[in-house]
Amino acid sequence: MGRSNSAQLKPYTYYCHALIHQWSNRHIVLISFIVISLGAITPSQVFATTVNVNYVIGLATWSGYPDSVAGFKAGLAIYGIQEGKNASFIMGKTGANKELQTKVANKIKDARPDLVYSLTTPGTTIIKNVLPTSTPIVFSIVTYPADSGLIDSFDYSGNNLVGTSNYVSNKHYVALLKKVLPETRKIAIFHRKGEPNSKIQASNILRLMKKEGITVKILAATSVEHVSELAMDQLGKVDVFMTTTDTLMQSGGEEALITLSHQHKIPILSSNKSGILKGSTFGPVADFYTLGKMAGEKAGQILVNDVPPTQLQSELQEPPLFMVNTKAINMMGISISVDIRDQLIWVDE
Repeated sequence: MGRSNSAQLKPYTYYCHALIHQWSNRHIVLISFIVISLGAITPSQVFATTVNVNYVIGLATWSGYPDSVAGFKAGLAIYGIQEGKNASFIMGKTGANKELQTKVANKIKDARPDLVYSLTTPGTTIIKNVLPTSTPIVFSIVTYPADSGLIDSFDYSGNNLVGTSNYVSNKHYVALLKKVLPETRKIAIFHRKGEPNSKIQASNILRLMKKEGITVKILAATSVEHVSELAMDQLGKVDVFMTTTDTLMQSGGEEALITLSHQHKIPILSSNKSGILKGSTFGPVADFYTLGKMAGEKAGQILVNDVPPTQLQSELQEPPLFMVNTKAINMMGISISVDIRDQLIWVDE
């Protein structure tokens, strides 16, 4: 792959050393000239070398996440990589189904991409298992990339992966809940059964809530219908519903809770921006476009500057967005204190 531009600068470097050795008494003038000359090379000139390179990039987006993909492409554009200009994208069918996504992964593998952008923990796990280790994989919407075994740590991946996490520190959930609903004593947390990310999130939240004297019921659902069944059973037993950052909540599960929330006036402490936009009450959330753009910039460094994933750090969005759905909060009859109103992002459905 014609990714690196460093080779174009090497002749200047060698020429520099030669001149300095041959005319040491003039080194100040020569170095000044060379620095000025190299300084005249603008980012657009460097990125212009990508015009004659066609990057093939795989998109494994699980159930879709258009905001994340749009952000990723915006991040790539910063490095001069643009669809239709010097990049083509290979994308399979979307759907929260492991068998389907394994087929998508093999389709991407057969295209021999220069890099793959992969979303969610289960989706990225499949891509990691199918693609050769020589193919860079940039991920996003992975809450616990290290704990789930995708990378060694945020600072050092130890493999061909790097990316951005939608993890939001659990302290933000507790702090926001105490400010918005200080009288809360019981909550029910919903997550997909068997999904490691949300299981970890729910367990960690339970420990923090317990310290605040709040009782937590963790409910593991297998489908959207199951979410509704479990939630119906909690009516009158808990003060607040809480969602997690897993694929079930992001693929219909949270919407099922929103319906019950509005019908029975039970607030939802949400982990997903999309959930709050659709009617969940409030929550500290990550923005998928922002995370996608951050991931796209990492992909640009890998493709254009030949930086291996092990030399890049995985990141998260800190601080998160503290969002409130205006219609939902009013429907619940919740009054937000003046001292925190300006800290919140108010949205309508």
